[in-house]
Amino acid sequence: MDLTPNDWQRANLPPLAIACPDCGSAAGELCTSHDGTRTRNSQVHRGRTAVWNQARIDGNPAVRLILDAAKTRRGMHGKHAAELLDGHGHMAEAERIRRAVSERNGLLSAKQAAALILDEAEGGETQ
Repeated sequence: MDLTPNDWQRANLPPLAIACPDCGSAAGELCTSHDGTRTRNSQVHRGRTAVWNQARIDGNPAVRLILDAAKTRRGMHGKHAAELLDGHGHMAEAERIRRAVSERNGLLSAKQAAALILDEAEGGETQ
């Protein structure tokens, strides 16, 4: 059984970059199902995705700051996220969130602000 991902899988399954805690597949290998008898061709295990997302978040202090604050503050708005970042020395990220709040007529949650910063930091496109 070949566990080497093809081009589509590499492009569309970024969690392949880390090892899977559920099936034990190494980084760069496809997840397996049915006790390792078949490879998963179009998805990875939820545990692998969760670990990958956590690594992305932990690698960006501004995003980590916003998401930690959002856990304890119900209804945290993007404007509040910008103020929090500004107070902790993340001026560029705070300004980017302020622009996004303005562009979206005030409709930006703190979690959306964190996702925006994370996406831009990773070179993704924004809306």
